[in-house]
Amino acid sequence: MLVPVPIQQEIARQAPPLIAYVPSRLAPGWRYSSWTTTGTMLVIVFRNSAGKTVDFVVGRSFGTCGLAAQKTFQMAGVKTYWNHSAAQQQAWRCVAGVTLTAVTSLPPNRFADVGLARLAASARRLRG
Repeated sequence: MLVPVPIQQEIARQAPPLIAYVPSRLAPGWRYSSWTTTGTMLVIVFRNSAGKTVDFVVGRSFGTCGLAAQKTFQMAGVKTYWNHSAAQQQAWRCVAGVTLTAVTSLPPNRFADVGLARLAASARRLRG
């Protein structure tokens, strides 16, 4: 389990239902580290043994979901989008009024674009 069950239960209790999502797949070597919510945004942090991080961020959707995409991926019937800049790369998908985003400062040659897309695609909504 990528996010431990007690943490999932805590998120389901404390985060608003609209943003209570957790991912279920991430590349080997990454572990759950922490989570926080502002009430309008949920952030779950994953860390590897070198201290690098991948964040899973859930927030309300605004505008056209795939507008800024440089690539698209289709995984198990789920369409995800990806882009990168000099500072970071991110993959996301939109569902039920929210955007589920996986983001890291690692460049694509250090963390594969498809790995971020898999994290975003694997997210599921928690039931309270």
